Parts: sequence; C-alpha cells; structure tokens
Amino acid sequence: MHYLTHAWTVVRQFGPVIEAISRDEMRHFKWLAHTIVALGGVPDMTPRETLTAFSGLEALNYDIDAEEEAISQYLAHQRVIADERVQGLIGRIVVDERDHRRQFIHLRETWKDADCEASGEDALTGERAERFQILVAKEYQEILRHLLDSFLTTHLRHVGLNAEDRAIDEMKHLSLVAETMADLGGRPRFSLKEADREDELSLYRDLRGWAESEMKSLVPLIDRLIAHEEYQLVSAPDTGWTVGSTAKGGLR
Repeated sequence: MHYLTHAWTVVRQFGPVIEAISRDEMRHFKWLAHTIVALGGVPDMTPRETLTAFSGLEALNYDIDAEEEAISQYLAHQRVIADERVQGLIGRIVVDERDHRRQFIHLRETWKDADCEASGEDALTGERAERFQILVAKEYQEILRHLLDSFLTTHLRHVGLNAEDRAIDEMKHLSLVAETMADLGGRPRFSLKEADREDELSLYRDLRGWAESEMKSLVPLIDRLIAHEEYQLVSAPDTGWTVGSTAKGGLR
C-alpha cells in the first residue's frame, strides 16, 4: 500500500513501474498467507499505517529502505526456519525483493522534480476529499476481508506456486523479454514452432552469457528470470507439501 500510494501521488511519473512492483508484493502476500494456513496458523490481516507521501525523492528513498528491510527480514527468517520448502519460498521472494531494490535505485537516479499537485478547481479538498477517503478505506477493508476468506475457506492442498501463479510468472517474463527486445529495435514473434528448439532455462543462460560481454545492464534482469525458472523446477505441484491430517510440511 505504501508503494501504491507513492505511485498514485508524488512519483506518478513512475506509476506503471511501481504498480508492477506492488503486484509482485501482492503475490508474496498471498503465498505467505497460504503458507501460514498450511502450517496451522491464521494470517494477521491488520494493516500497518501507511506513511503520508512526502516529496518524490523522499518517497523513493523510503521505498529503497523498505526493500532493504524486507530482504534483511526474509534472510533472517530463512536462517531459523528448518522446513526446506518454506526456505525455498523465501528464497524465491528475496529474488524479487532484490530486483525491486535495483529498480527503485534506478528510479531515484533518473528522478526529476515534477509538479504532481492538483490546483484550482481540480484540487480535491474538504468534503469531496473526505468522501473519497471513506471510499478508499472501505474498499481496502473489503479487499482484506475477501482475501482472508479466500485464504481460509478456499485454501489449496498444494501450497506455493500453483498453475495460476506460474502462468502469471510466464506472462511477466514474456512482457519483460518482449519489451526489452522492442527497446533494442527488434520485433517479437510468437511462433510456437520456434519455442520447441531448446528448453527455457538453457535459452536464458545463453542469453546471459551474451549479455555479460555485450550488454551488462541486462544481466540483473536475466538473473532474476533464471532464478524464477530454477525455483519452478524445484517447486512442481506434485512435490509440494499438503495440508490436513496427511500433511508432510510444518516447522521442525
């Protein structure tokens, strides 16, 4: 919610990038909540108070600090949790958080002051602002209520990356690769025949070898995609842990 608030207000010029990062965080939220339920707990849905959006540069500094804190906390949890499947999930999340930190640092480096404040008749103040605020608070409350219901009543027997999450991952990968290709002057093609030539992970590793010598700026992105693919190999649904009386998971 911090990131969305910043994307909608003081750093609107980077809105799409920050909203994409927020979607990653929402997926982490879902995975962790299902893991808590799988281990016999109930997710705490109490939201932290969202800090007031300051200047754009201060917001980006806050976002970088938030990623640093998250990475440190995840790694601390990983060191004390014995269950290898939970460790793997945390490692998968840390991959994203490190890339988020990289993206926020890049945004800070390209930051330019911009007038993001409404003025005159367009300014939202007084009673109109309060009406919107009530709607925002209500919508957020309903989102949390529905999420908790989904975690507890429709919890899957397989915890972690399910088919929906895998498809979303692949859509993100496609977007990142196609956009990068277009930025470099190429035109993406979507022929399924071309996809049969090699396995996905080998293609990414070959691409990384090229980027290492020809375009180092792409290496962090490719490393993130490789880490995603490697995690998928070790977290296939048929090897995931289950919940209930036959559960094999849990903390040891």
